[in-house]
Amino acid sequence: MGQIFHACAYDIKAKTCCVVDADKFHANCYSFSGAVASMHYLLRHKTYRIMWGGAYVVIDDNIAKYSRDEDLHGISTYQNYEDFEMNNDDLTEKEYYDKVKLIAKYRKQWKKICVWDKANEYFDWDNTNSVKYEGYMVNHTKKQAVDLEEYYRQSKSLNKGGTVFAIDLLPVLTETGEGTAMALYEGISTDSTEELAGKWCGDELQIVDELPQNFKLINCCIAEIWNRARFCYSNFGVNQDGHLLKDDKQNLYEATRLNFFGKRGEPSILKVEKTEKGVKYSAKPLPESQPKDENENGKLNTN
Repeated sequence: MGQIFHACAYDIKAKTCCVVDADKFHANCYSFSGAVASMHYLLRHKTYRIMWGGAYVVIDDNIAKYSRDEDLHGISTYQNYEDFEMNNDDLTEKEYYDKVKLIAKYRKQWKKICVWDKANEYFDWDNTNSVKYEGYMVNHTKKQAVDLEEYYRQSKSLNKGGTVFAIDLLPVLTETGEGTAMALYEGISTDSTEELAGKWCGDELQIVDELPQNFKLINCCIAEIWNRARFCYSNFGVNQDGHLLKDDKQNLYEATRLNFFGKRGEPSILKVEKTEKGVKYSAKPLPESQPKDENENGKLNTN
C-alpha cells in the first residue's frame, strides 16, 4: 500500500496543532496540494514546527532514532499509543518505551485547528491552484533560509496536462523518511538538492517577506526528471544538436537516477526527438571529460 503521511504544524507552548491527511507522499507534496496550502498559510501568519509525518515511525523500531522532545511532540499530533502497540511486539520491553509513553501523554494536550478554507481563500485557490512562492521560508532553529522565488524558478515543472507546478520544499525538508525517494523514483534533475530531505523536520519555521539578519541562505531545488524536462523543453527548447536546454543561457539539462540507497548514478543529457506520438527523450552520458559516478544501479532509463 505504501506509507501514508500527515502534514503537521504544531506550537508546543500554545498546545495547538493543525494536522492534514496528506495521503502517500507523491500524491500530496505539490504546489497544488491542499495539505501544502494549509501549512504555507499557517507559516505566513506565525512560527510553527512542521513535520510531514509518515506512518512508518511506528514500525521497525524507527521511533528509537528520534531523540528530541520537540519531535516526539510532532509525532504525537498524528500517532497514538495504540498505533505503536499494534505494530510492536513486547512494546513495554522496548528501550524506547518511555518515548511512546511521552507521545501518548502529549497527544492528550493538543487543541486542533483547521485552516483549510482560510488557506483556499488566502491563496485564491480557485484561480491560482497554488501557494505563493514569494519571500523566504526561514528555519529559526537552524538560522537558515530558502528564497522561495528562487526555489520555484529552479524546481518548476510541467505535467502532461499542461499545468506548471513544483514539488513543494516543505514536505521534502520536513518529512520523517522515505517519502521524497518515492516522489523522485523516476529520476531527478541534477540541480536537485535531495540530500536536504528531512533536515528541517520538527524545526520552527516561518515564511517572511525579508531575509532576517544572521540567517544563512541555502540553495534548495527539488525537480523530478521528466516533468522538469517537459518544462525546460517548453520554455528553453534544444540546442543545435537537439540536446535539451535547462535555461536561456544555452546550458544543457542534466539528469540522473537515485539507487535504493539514495545515491546518484551517472548524469546524462537528453536528446530530444519529435515523433508522431509526441516528444521522445533519449539519455546520453556526459562527455568523458565530465566526472561520473560509476554506480551501475543508478543508470538513467529514458522516458
